[in-house]
Amino acid sequence: MRALLVGPGKMGRAIAGVLASRGDQIVREIDIGDAPTPADRAGSDVAFEFTVPDAAAANVVALLALGIPTVSGTTGWDPEPARRLSAERGVPFLHAANFSLGIAAARRASALVARLLSPFPAYEAGVLERHHSAKKDAPSGTAKLLAADIAGAAAAGTAAIPIVSLRQGGNPGEHAVFFEGPDESLEIVHRARSRMLFASGAVAAAAWLVTELPRGPVSFDDFLDALLATASRRSPK
Repeated sequence: MRALLVGPGKMGRAIAGVLASRGDQIVREIDIGDAPTPADRAGSDVAFEFTVPDAAAANVVALLALGIPTVSGTTGWDPEPARRLSAERGVPFLHAANFSLGIAAARRASALVARLLSPFPAYEAGVLERHHSAKKDAPSGTAKLLAADIAGAAAAGTAAIPIVSLRQGGNPGEHAVFFEGPDESLEIVHRARSRMLFASGAVAAAAWLVTELPRGPVSFDDFLDALLATASRRSPK
């Protein structure tokens, strides 16, 4: 896999490490403020865009306009215009707030618990997220997704799901979902130990994107569902 790295920051370096361990090629690293070129399209299979909210929209649009399949993990910006461009041009685009397999499982578990407890309004849900002090957006994109998953599965008329955000030290990411009842509490907690888990998930999703080449935008859930379907077909009857 031949890759462009847009944003050689901490996540960019982690992705570079995963790519190197797989024997993949980094064609070029593009700094924030620089632009991809037609030569980048000719020489690369996919681009990784992990920058900052103020730069993400222009970066992704420039990549998609050149026809470069793109994986973006920048949060705090609106990816909908990029998704529309991806659909119009038929260029693969995967944006996710979190590339952790554990978070994907936690999201589905949280929705299931919310659905099971929906007949009992005394159980109140909430989300707590902690990240390093340099993280720009608050609440995190993942916390918003968890709250949306819970709200979508909860009973009609449920109050908005509160989110509390903390920015401290070098914490790579922690998300906790609480369901507080009158006499008990249920918690679903995910703690990231390093950025490598996000980098590994992003590279795996990119490899799938390059193989499948969907004609437009897809989600990390689409990637996971495809893997589950493949595993199901391979499992013994």
